[in-house]
Amino acid sequence: MGFVEDIYAEMYPELLRSGGLIKPVKGYTLREIRIRPVFSEVHPLGADLSSTIGPVKLNFSLLSAAMDAVSGPDMAKALFEVGGCGILCWHPQAKVQLGWLEKVLSHKPCLVSKPEFLRQNHTLADVKDILDGCGFSTIPVLAKDRLLVGVIFTRDISFDRHLPERVKKWMKPRSQLKVERAETPFETIRDRLLDEPECSVLPIFDENDRFQGIYFMKDFFVAKPAWHNGKPLVGIAIGVEKSDLKRANQALEMGAGIIVIDSSHGNCPAVIKQAKAVVEMARDRAAIIAGNIADIDGYLRLAQVGVHGVKCGIGPGSTCTTSQVTGAGFPMFTLIRELSFIREKMVAKHEHAPAIIPDGSIEGPGDMVIALAAGGDVCMSGKWLVAASESLSFQKFGADDEGFVQYWGMASPRAIKARMARSRYQGKTAPEGEEGKVKHRGPLKKWIGGDIELIKGGFAHAGAANLAALHEFGNRPIAFVRFTQAGQNQIGTRLD
Repeated sequence: MGFVEDIYAEMYPELLRSGGLIKPVKGYTLREIRIRPVFSEVHPLGADLSSTIGPVKLNFSLLSAAMDAVSGPDMAKALFEVGGCGILCWHPQAKVQLGWLEKVLSHKPCLVSKPEFLRQNHTLADVKDILDGCGFSTIPVLAKDRLLVGVIFTRDISFDRHLPERVKKWMKPRSQLKVERAETPFETIRDRLLDEPECSVLPIFDENDRFQGIYFMKDFFVAKPAWHNGKPLVGIAIGVEKSDLKRANQALEMGAGIIVIDSSHGNCPAVIKQAKAVVEMARDRAAIIAGNIADIDGYLRLAQVGVHGVKCGIGPGSTCTTSQVTGAGFPMFTLIRELSFIREKMVAKHEHAPAIIPDGSIEGPGDMVIALAAGGDVCMSGKWLVAASESLSFQKFGADDEGFVQYWGMASPRAIKARMARSRYQGKTAPEGEEGKVKHRGPLKKWIGGDIELIKGGFAHAGAANLAALHEFGNRPIAFVRFTQAGQNQIGTRLD
């Protein structure tokens, strides 16, 4: 601990004497910090949001929290398509979690494989029902045996005058459509849709000419898939049991890009031992992440066993009550700054320095920009993403009458009860989390593009064209400002 204490003494010389601590460290949350806008030649849409965790590259530096309200296969598919990565939550049955993994790894980005469809003898009233009920404005028309005969474009129809008429009269026949085969590479599909005139949809067929799905040009506006060894980038969360090692090995063999050793307190022998075992097993085939930690000692211990990323944050999560009920926790902004401080020293000495992954209180674009500017490499979020239709909570419960989706922490009474079969949680009955609700926002691809635009705007305000430049900005003396309570009231954010 001597080295760690020396680092803290260097960070906070005004707080320490030979006799020990004079007063507590002053910690800041992400919500009370803002970045200072500076001269910038970066276009608001021009920033590069990519980052790396060991052997893995993300095009959008966001991971889904491995929470049973958030991260299932549909969430992982959606995040992969926009360049992030879903971390499939731990499940008591390994075959279930690995089955999710298989679904994501075989996913074709942006392909709508089971769209609503019509027959030629349907009427335009049927078309309108699909448009009003599902929002599906371009609808394939199929014959028997999944043979495509045409497509209905609802933008071409004045429904009030023609509701009784048949689909056959109004559809655009297949002979006039541009089409592709199922084996066509994603890049070719993207180029055709974005570059070829009058190519707003692209139906896909197998070798027997059966309809396999359809691509829509609008879905490619924010599509920037993150691949790993030719497969969709996806991760799984595991625990510290021996059985979890077998699960991790199966996931690696299948092609998982990230393995997360997930714990509410990652600076402990069980997590460190498990992280070391998984690192040795993976041999850089995937990125290994462990956590959570709340001090530089935890970061150093996990760095020593070779993990590629360290999750930080104990207490700041939106549904986490650890700080209140146990008295333990540390504000996120200050924690990231501390870890960034030690990482820079390690990099200067050419030592292994894992990526810093803030996990907790990342509830939207602004939080993410501040966390990355403070020194984070990739952010992890739950509450932000549970609002999507792809979240496990929405898929199980839907939205309530007021349009809200249920959300719960992994240490809430609900989650503890669901995980009692896991030996580490046997006897654990006192909760350190709670439940809440967030407004449903619809499918991820329909709104995440706007959030990505806002994040790029934050980079541009800092004059940062990429993450490295944002980190450089964050180390400038003028980079950050702490808002007082009056300042928080001015911008509509409450200090807890």
